[in-house]
Amino acid sequence: MGYKHAPRFPLNPHTPDVAAETEQLRALGRLVLVDLPGGVPAWVTTDYDTARTVLNHPLLSKEIRHWRALEAGEVPEDWSLFPLVQGTGMLHCDGDDHQRLRNMVAPAFTRERVAGLRPRIEEIADELLADLAATDPAEPVDLREQFAYPLPMRVICDYMGISDDASTRLRAPIERLLTMSSPEELVTAIEETDRVLRELIDDKRAHPGDDLITTLIEARDEDAGKLSEQELVDNLLQVITAGHETTVNAITNDVYHLLTHPDQLALLGERSHPVSDAVEAGLGYGSPVRYALMRYATQDIDIAGVTVPAGDPVVVALAAAGRDPGRCPAGGAAPDTFDIRANRDHLSFGHGQHFCPGSILARAEIEIALTKLFHHYPNLTLASASPPPIHSIALQGFTELPVYLKAGQQPA
Repeated sequence: MGYKHAPRFPLNPHTPDVAAETEQLRALGRLVLVDLPGGVPAWVTTDYDTARTVLNHPLLSKEIRHWRALEAGEVPEDWSLFPLVQGTGMLHCDGDDHQRLRNMVAPAFTRERVAGLRPRIEEIADELLADLAATDPAEPVDLREQFAYPLPMRVICDYMGISDDASTRLRAPIERLLTMSSPEELVTAIEETDRVLRELIDDKRAHPGDDLITTLIEARDEDAGKLSEQELVDNLLQVITAGHETTVNAITNDVYHLLTHPDQLALLGERSHPVSDAVEAGLGYGSPVRYALMRYATQDIDIAGVTVPAGDPVVVALAAAGRDPGRCPAGGAAPDTFDIRANRDHLSFGHGQHFCPGSILARAEIEIALTKLFHHYPNLTLASASPPPIHSIALQGFTELPVYLKAGQQPA
């Protein structure tokens, strides 16, 4: 069945409750027809097994040339999600091209390299948390803005060799690319990110360093067939974005879940469970990636009892996969319960050939962030029971996380 005349569930980037939307979708089946923002149709997974199948299906491609509706001119030229589904980066290609681009980046994020970064991550976390000590304890602090955002951003910029100026200039346009923006804002954001990245590349060519950007530039300049200039730009943007944005939301989400589940936070305080358990529980229960866009059927495919016609796009609901009732172990915690003892599998870093190459670094950053935060401020409390959610199809998190650093000192 194609989707031209079928009823479709509208995905809402402004939904205040992603979990409620997930339950509505799941009631419709394991693979459901939806309307993405702008009325663009697609299929979306609603359970763990189907998501895992789609993420590693040999007949589903990340290459946009397979999208039938796009080729037919049925997708608006100013569609708001284009920046997330097209380009020459490794996220948007398969096979040899994907492996070629991935092989240039992945060695920088091995377990050994990340282990060497841990002291620097801890140092940055301590600096940020010490700065918070100067704030008025009677006033709320935005933990996202003052801790969860700058920690991974400083780490990835240090590692890649990105200046503070370039980092500051990239923040606003990258955020516009990932959230719901107007067509005019998207054009401006695309132009600004491209301009800053090309200026950064030019500066690194003139002043090389011991960093990832220099390594990629040298690979490009030594052999143009190995990496085109546009691939260099697009891959830098993907590494910068993936290297901080999802980690920001993972830290913020995990802190929120721990503070709203004091019994789970107590388990960490008692040291009966390692912080890594809280990291994995948070990634599953509150995946920082809401929907992973997009894969395209290269021929008619049967998935979860549904025939997906050739050329149709498929979206993976990672937030839904993490709370799949079918993954509940016998006698274990319910899937909609945040429980660091559950040790439930998740797909927040993907699966298959596109599994996130920076997952080891992300896990280290989240673990260090939680450890340092609750060591410095063990009586941390929320200043708002309902922080404002991010308006995005791609991401799940909050635009801010106001907290009081010391319980008992906040206003009544």
